[in-house]
Amino acid sequence: MDEQKITPQFLVTPDEQSQAILSQLENNGLNPDVYEQIKNDPLYLQLNNALQGIPSTDQEIQKLNDENRLTYEMYTKKSTLNHKRVEEKQKFVFKKGFKKAEQKFYQSQLKISKKKKQNQLSIDFYETHFKMLSQKMNKDLTYFIHPQKKMQIGIITYQSGFKSFNQPYIKTILKSQSFRQEIKDYIEKHFIQEVQEEMSYKLSKFIKFCSRMYEEALKEYYRICAKNDDEEYFRNFIRLKMEQLIVKNSKCKIPWSLQEIIDAQKFALNLIDQEMDMENE
Repeated sequence: MDEQKITPQFLVTPDEQSQAILSQLENNGLNPDVYEQIKNDPLYLQLNNALQGIPSTDQEIQKLNDENRLTYEMYTKKSTLNHKRVEEKQKFVFKKGFKKAEQKFYQSQLKISKKKKQNQLSIDFYETHFKMLSQKMNKDLTYFIHPQKKMQIGIITYQSGFKSFNQPYIKTILKSQSFRQEIKDYIEKHFIQEVQEEMSYKLSKFIKFCSRMYEEALKEYYRICAKNDDEEYFRNFIRLKMEQLIVKNSKCKIPWSLQEIIDAQKFALNLIDQEMDMENE
């Protein structure tokens, strides 16, 4: 049979509609009922096992319906492209740790005084953790601001001395003993559990997105190929369309696996230990 007749061709770039659906899921999340329904689906169990490093058997995959088997295939293909650098893993950990350190500080301050405004709380946070370091490094306190945030003092808005939450920024803020201890405590005691819970939710959103893309692929097939009743062409069409919308879509992310989470924790703690060793030299 002519290969052209059984192998449809698609543009590499995902279409605008799929991007809009992905954006909607990212911004609005999932209805709690939908989330619980997905978590009870056999596909969720198999993909969650994959995240934990537990491979599914052929028998388990064959028990899934056509749509779910195809979603499992898309996840598998996507995961082979999902290689993360050490710096990316460290950034992931420390951005979460920074946020938790802020939240913990704000909560403790609000217990003392509920009248403090957000701007003052931000100033107090940086002064508590970075004032001594700023004096030691002969840098203004605003130098240590989170690169993706701004600090308002009066009518003036201040920004970080760094362009992004990168390795140099991470190493700089880890020079603060108090901040280093706060973030190390979070990474050791809470990071893995919290991130696993977050990945569970992201897995549900990934499954939901794949389901929507399967529906879109079917609609497109019946719109432009309704007269083609070749089963092989139909299966190739749906599979390749799903690859275009999911695997080749850089904005469609799969959740971090347990091993990636553990590696990220290990790399982050190693960096903290390095900073402590340098300080003690």
